Amino acid sequence: MTDNIPPFARRNRANPLRAFAVLYAAEVRRYLSETRVYISSYLSSMAVTAIVVAMFVFATDFGSDPSYWVGFLFWNAASTLVVESSVSISSDKQSGTFTQLMLRPASMLLQITVKTFTWSVVNIAIDIVFLVALFVLIGAPVGFSWTVVPIALVTFAGLYGLTMVMAALTVRYTKTASWCDLIGYAMMFLGGVVMPVDQLPRPLAMLGRLLPITQGIAMSRDAIAGRALSAADWLVLCGQSAAFVALGYALFQLIMRSGRRHGINMRY
Repeated sequence: MTDNIPPFARRNRANPLRAFAVLYAAEVRRYLSETRVYISSYLSSMAVTAIVVAMFVFATDFGSDPSYWVGFLFWNAASTLVVESSVSISSDKQSGTFTQLMLRPASMLLQITVKTFTWSVVNIAIDIVFLVALFVLIGAPVGFSWTVVPIALVTFAGLYGLTMVMAALTVRYTKTASWCDLIGYAMMFLGGVVMPVDQLPRPLAMLGRLLPITQGIAMSRDAIAGRALSAADWLVLCGQSAAFVALGYALFQLIMRSGRRHGINMRY
């Protein structure tokens, strides 16, 4: 059986890091090409985000809070993290190139991971510059603490569980764009981005506290304000992220198994 496998495929299977590097380089080239084509859409999306963020800053009492920008950074980055691989898979189905993904000598999970990593790293870097510049432009203070970096990494690692689920659903059913939007705005509402979680109705507040982004935003704001973070804070964040990854992986395998058994919708 192995004689039928091309040499490059055998090398990639034997060396997962090589496979990741090859796929990553391909995704970077694809990302740059798509950005050049859809630059106007990308810029308009950033303009809409700027209007929404500025509106919330001016309409609330948080305009003088130097940690307020962090909530929008986490939300913007989390939305990208959760939806971009789904958007990419949906685009492949629309253009008729999805079959090539299935035939690649790399697992679908690895391809999803590469897609998410590629788009997220670039967009998060852009989001940081964009949001900081926006807050400075509108006269809102911007604070920072290096502790935010590990908090963000743990938070986004947990949210990758949602990425796996949404990507698997897109592979299986294709039409998931509306659900991606719902998840993004739910994280804004429940995650403490625009208002404290304690001000939400009790059931919604309890639901919001289950999300890693809620704990991540709260810890980041405490770190910027100079408040010490306890071991319990880190334990809760790491526990939530680990639970989301485990649950996301289990659902990913379940959905993909269902697709192999009952078929995959290849139509856009």
